[in-house]
Amino acid sequence: MDICIRWVVALRPEAQALIDRFGLVSKKNSSDAFPVWVSEDGGMELIVSGPGRVLSAAATGYLGGQTQGPPRCFGWINFGIAGSGKSDYGRSFIGNRICAAHSANAFYPPLVLPKTKAIDRRGIQTVDSPTTNYPKDGTLVEMEAAGFYPVASRLASSEFCQVLKVVSDDPFNDINSINKSQVINHCHNALDESSPWLDAFKALLGEEARRTADPEGFAELVSSYHFSVTQQLQLRRLLQQRQALGIRNVRTYRHGSDGNDCLRELREELKRAQLVARAGDDEYV
Repeated sequence: MDICIRWVVALRPEAQALIDRFGLVSKKNSSDAFPVWVSEDGGMELIVSGPGRVLSAAATGYLGGQTQGPPRCFGWINFGIAGSGKSDYGRSFIGNRICAAHSANAFYPPLVLPKTKAIDRRGIQTVDSPTTNYPKDGTLVEMEAAGFYPVASRLASSEFCQVLKVVSDDPFNDINSINKSQVINHCHNALDESSPWLDAFKALLGEEARRTADPEGFAELVSSYHFSVTQQLQLRRLLQQRQALGIRNVRTYRHGSDGNDCLRELREELKRAQLVARAGDDEYV
């Protein structure tokens, strides 16, 4: 199973750093409201939502609905600039608590990467308009994460939904002085700083793709026999057990349409293989 990292950003300058870094190209026929860029190999996608949590949520859902082709394992990253009440200008952070201003609801993206690959983590507060009213505890302020996260976490498990922000303004660097070139430079620097983290994120996503990939023969049997959803789960487990015993071939079973009969024959075949394995015989015919 292939992997794909999906980036959700608010502003075109934030997107430009990703477009430059990863050689993304504009996707034909993408929505005028939500322009999309993709990598040549399909392993990365980017959508520009516009500012605000409502648009961020809508763009995340839109991109999630564009899934086509063979199954892939997706990771989601909300990327962009943020403000800080501390002297953090130019620093990058991963969100460890995400909430909207004046809301009791919060999301906690898990730390799932080795500490050697991690970058510092901070709380993130999503506001409705730009502000210099920075929380004194160092919580970052921005306008999209609390819209992005609840949607993304319905499309992938929470460890594969992360928020990466770079500080563009703080008490010593005025928010009103931010310009396009500064945003692009900040985002390029954030990608440099987070490169080990991103490599580890990709590796973890690859491990998940291998873990959840269809076992050998699954697609062939599903296309040849009628299986209910429950029977497909049983089929997956049986084929995984066969693979663990080193049985790779998938043959045609006697019953050409009945999934129940196919499962029964697979179970009988597996029992014979397990008996052979217990007897110490390394070969199975």
